[in-house]
Amino acid sequence: MLETAAMKRFLFLLSLAVIFTGCSRGVELPGFKTAPCFGEQIASYTRCPGIKVEVNAPSASEFDSSLPTAIVLYGLPNGNTTDWTIGKQAAEGDDWHFQIQHIGAQTRYIRSLRPGFNLVTVYLEAEQLSWGSWRAANKGGDSLIARLAEELLCTFGKYEPYIVLSGHSGGGNIPFGFMDAVDTIPSYVRRIVFLDSNYNWDDGRYGGKLARWLGSSAGNTLFVACYDDANALLNGKPFVSPTGGTWYRSGVMLRYLQDSLDKEWVEQKSGNIISCRSADKSVQFLMIENPERAILHTVMVEKNGYVHSLLLGTPKENCGYGFMEEAAYRNFIQKEVW
Repeated sequence: MLETAAMKRFLFLLSLAVIFTGCSRGVELPGFKTAPCFGEQIASYTRCPGIKVEVNAPSASEFDSSLPTAIVLYGLPNGNTTDWTIGKQAAEGDDWHFQIQHIGAQTRYIRSLRPGFNLVTVYLEAEQLSWGSWRAANKGGDSLIARLAEELLCTFGKYEPYIVLSGHSGGGNIPFGFMDAVDTIPSYVRRIVFLDSNYNWDDGRYGGKLARWLGSSAGNTLFVACYDDANALLNGKPFVSPTGGTWYRSGVMLRYLQDSLDKEWVEQKSGNIISCRSADKSVQFLMIENPERAILHTVMVEKNGYVHSLLLGTPKENCGYGFMEEAAYRNFIQKEVW
């Protein structure tokens, strides 16, 4: 009897040893360097013609090989550099662009919530600081966007990778360029995000592809955020035509998907924010009314827009943050440019 009890204890301890020996944490990515703060693993390179790529992965201690890995291709907004997009703590003499997105801190906030996936943010900067100009100057460049996605899938091939297509402002050319490069959006794309960036939407060009992709898997998610830019004023004057901005394009896009998808839709309003969401929570449009005629183009990103775009539909949705509420990520802003 004593031998049996001892054997059971031995087998129990052995099982613990196996568990901890096979611990899923501690992934060091070859070819990556360690950031001086937060321990993030970073790789930077230029992909010809003229694409600056910066890959930001979790620290070696936080990268969990047992979890899937979300690789976000984040198209930078027009006129912004990678450093400005990542953001930093405010300091005298800084360029104001450092404070309008904070994608670096929002990435760290999402990781801190342990969202059930490894988050890799890939900053994509065009040499012209405009993805629209880059696409116009590089015929066939759309196929390069798709190849870049596949190359990144190979880089993280051991860790169940999937692609998220995202971008702010002119960075919406990343999801659109990808869709132009393929006949069918592949299954490795799990989420598509437009952060006030769907200026190029066209029903005939993109509608069928997007609707088929959304209908192909319950795990595919679309998020669109916009504000009434047609009502906004710059120096006292409108700067977007009634049909030229994301407010109009989002309305067209939403109507197309409502007509094309076999989904029930739920519309709710909180303050000036209209949420139109599919009942299965795979699609959400957040449309901000603008009675004050303000410019909210970057505000919606700064106020937890990137966080919400990646946590929408997950158990961590609205966990400690709210869209268009006070930034939840302040403790994760890096002190200076690395």
